[in-house]
Amino acid sequence: MTLGTRIAAVALACLLAAAGWMLGPAAPGGAPAKPPAPPPVEKQPGPNKGRTGTYECKTSRDGYNYYVCVPKTYSDASPAGLHLFFHGQGSGGSAPNFGQWAKYFLEPYNLIGINMQYTDGDNAKDTSGKTEAAIEAIRQTVADYKIILGRGAVGSFSGGGLPHEKLFEKFGKFAPGGPSPCPFNHSALYDSNYWADVTGLPPMSWFIGLGGKEWNMAGLGASQTRKADQLFGAALKGGCADIYLKVASDKGHEISDADLRDSARQFRRSDLAFAPFLYERDYPEPQAAVIVRLANTLALGRAAASADRLLADAKADEKVKAKAEAVKKKIEDRIGAVTALAKELADADLVLLTYYGNIFVQQLGPHPRAKDMKDLLAQAKKQPTYAPALATCANLWTNSKSVFQSGRLAAGAAKFLEDAKAKSGENSLAGKMAAEFLLMQEP
Repeated sequence: MTLGTRIAAVALACLLAAAGWMLGPAAPGGAPAKPPAPPPVEKQPGPNKGRTGTYECKTSRDGYNYYVCVPKTYSDASPAGLHLFFHGQGSGGSAPNFGQWAKYFLEPYNLIGINMQYTDGDNAKDTSGKTEAAIEAIRQTVADYKIILGRGAVGSFSGGGLPHEKLFEKFGKFAPGGPSPCPFNHSALYDSNYWADVTGLPPMSWFIGLGGKEWNMAGLGASQTRKADQLFGAALKGGCADIYLKVASDKGHEISDADLRDSARQFRRSDLAFAPFLYERDYPEPQAAVIVRLANTLALGRAAASADRLLADAKADEKVKAKAEAVKKKIEDRIGAVTALAKELADADLVLLTYYGNIFVQQLGPHPRAKDMKDLLAQAKKQPTYAPALATCANLWTNSKSVFQSGRLAAGAAKFLEDAKAKSGENSLAGKMAAEFLLMQEP
């Protein structure tokens, strides 16, 4: 593929701008289609049920252990999501350490951490068994705490990409009788060898980290750019647009704070777009359950309207109405959060605004705040930078794999990237990627 302007890509981007982006099939509530609710979790609560702090657990497979870290933000009144991490080759000794995860993911976003530890130190050996152990760890944690399944992040470093990719092949086994929803809305490959095709998975954001000094280490340059190329291609067909190929020219084989900061920002966005946010078992009453189910399928406007109808019903049980009042507040808080995110994106990233903004319009449905979201999108389309930004992003996605050659910029790539950087906006994902790619020029 050439690195010049591609007419087909520009035409596609303009079509996306005109049509308001291609979205997948919508659920009846107007939210993006979601998998069915999971069957009851097979695991029973264990001796660590409700335990706080950080502690070690065993699985049924000898030598395949895991550590759990419960953030201070978690309580029965504040159910959590999950954060699962696979260490690289021979690095399971650091599994008890949640420092970076706690700082960037667990505490800010109320996620319970699971660090897998394989004492043989070899992710390539019995990868399937190691993956089953991770599923066991997830299921036990879900049994021991109030977990909102479907809200979470999964990440891997180096050879940890092997069980990471196998996990996605097996996610239908998280609950007995599957298929069940994937427990994650964000996936992160921190310098991680993930060779499997990433297309066809549930919608989620992706962080793909790569250091310039590790490009030729175990094929990382090839695997990371291939994953990004697959995801960019899927985005051009309507898949998730929140894909960050972060190439750090001066970084070696390590996970940096900058990696985690940027990955966590992606989690925040896709959390609001794709993840449920209420613990359904807290609402067994049929009238309340209907509202909560609507909210968790992200039909926010319909859920709020349903709550209003129940609250206005003079014959409704007062205890149920009290629950509905509390749920209504959580729904309105969520609506406030998606509105705030859209406003941030309007100032920083017109591509992500277009993608997420249209999802949020579907979520809001009949809610009065839907007009604000539509107005924000309409104002964005009037900006002179709008069409060029979308066209440039489509170009970058189309040509990302051709930008590099043997760990350096390909001939002619610098001019292409300078143009992409200028037209995308310095705070957008496309602009950041173009700027970072430029640093890979020969010294």
